[in-house]
Amino acid sequence: MHMHILFRVVALAMVLCSPLATLADDGPPPMPGREFCKENPGKCEEARARRQEFCTANPEKCEQMKARRAERREFCQANPEKCQEQREQMKARRAELQAKCQADPVKCDEMKDQARKRFQDRMGGPPPPVPSPAK
Repeated sequence: MHMHILFRVVALAMVLCSPLATLADDGPPPMPGREFCKENPGKCEEARARRQEFCTANPEKCEQMKARRAERREFCQANPEKCQEQREQMKARRAELQAKCQADPVKCDEMKDQARKRFQDRMGGPPPPVPSPAK
């Protein structure tokens, strides 16, 4: 039960915070994304290409995700305090998960594998590879 809720929180955070999600519209990403893309143009191009590939292969899912992002954007414009509160809760939850993963990496890997499997089942394919952090 808790794992299901955890997965939903993580999935929501990924959708809201993922640079891939903001790159899908071909418009300029929000400020942090723009700064990242200025410093890492190749990675942003790769992300756009992966996103375009996903949308070509899964047009219905892509449209659903765009609609959800638009709904969220409208919600945040109408309720900035509530939106900020939710973001802070997600950040706290993410920090808590990172601490748990550092404490028990084996269990963390199992949770990640389960999340990937659920993602595959829901999206019809594996999640895009995560780019390695810049060194």
